[in-house]
Amino acid sequence: MITIDSQIWIYYWDINAPEHNNVKFLLNGKKKDGILFKEEIILSAIIPIEVANQLYKLANISKDLDKETIEDLLLSLISSKNCQIIDIDAVLLVDVINKMKNYSTIGIGGRDTLILATMDRLKVSTIYTHDKNILTLMNYKRIDPVFYPPLIFETNEKFNDQVFQEKLKGI
Repeated sequence: MITIDSQIWIYYWDINAPEHNNVKFLLNGKKKDGILFKEEIILSAIIPIEVANQLYKLANISKDLDKETIEDLLLSLISSKNCQIIDIDAVLLVDVINKMKNYSTIGIGGRDTLILATMDRLKVSTIYTHDKNILTLMNYKRIDPVFYPPLIFETNEKFNDQVFQEKLKGI
């Protein structure tokens, strides 16, 4: 089981994003053998909402995405057989509030804390993200698919900002 952060989905569907090709390659693979086809994907309910918000904003300024296509993409995501949407309930909210005491000091806000709390609830240890603050969390396996090859930090492996910054120059 894995989680794919909101921004990765946005890069996946925004063909004008410089990160699009690397993300699409990792998610799709060469012949539909990428992670979208072989992993069970756990998504906090906030993720499709965040993705919709950003893609609809893009649709207002770009002719490459229209609102009907965005709706179809999001509906296909949430109805995918290997994708499970996890609802937000009162117990999860209490966990988020508790986690925010620590996460807010390192720049991780409420929505991302909700994603992490959802992962913890279901014992999901791998997240695909480009969020530098999440990449610093050592209690998860973190994969940044924006880069080719992807930047991977194993559980308990320290985030290397220098490597991250060098790779950013190549995008």
